[in-house]
Amino acid sequence: MANFWRRLLVVGLFLGVIGSVSFAPVAGQISWGRGKEKKPMLPNPYTFNVPRDTLLESIRQVLSDRELIIDEKLSAEKPGRIVTQPVIFTRGALTSGSNLEFIARRPGGANFTWVRGRYALELEALPLDPQRTRLTVYARIEGERQTETGGVWVNCPSRGVKENEILEAIIKHLNGES
Repeated sequence: MANFWRRLLVVGLFLGVIGSVSFAPVAGQISWGRGKEKKPMLPNPYTFNVPRDTLLESIRQVLSDRELIIDEKLSAEKPGRIVTQPVIFTRGALTSGSNLEFIARRPGGANFTWVRGRYALELEALPLDPQRTRLTVYARIEGERQTETGGVWVNCPSRGVKENEILEAIIKHLNGES
């Protein structure tokens, strides 16, 4: 019986040594997020040192570059406001929930089967003086959850990811970086 335990110990040690040697190079290549710094979110509303007309033209160009379609009817209701049509950014029951969770807080959490996600942006430019404009960006994010009777779109509170993306793109465009 002691001989059995001795052999089992030797085999276990042998497998342990082989396992640690074979996985050592792989562990050295995985960074697990080290060295990555999380960029702080931009303030929203953000103050630009440009006239409102210049800012609105830059916004239209950035939205066009990102292939976001401006809803002219909603945008015309109030001067200085630009509203986009909804864009579906994720599809599929396997990935929609996690993609939606990245940019918004899902009501009901994991209790629903999320099948699609969409967002629309509203950008409002308010002139502070002739040379400064305050821009506020709102994202309306919705997830489609599956029910027995079909799909239902549910509003999801934004985490600020899409708003920050657009603000960064507008800043780059105004600085000539895009």
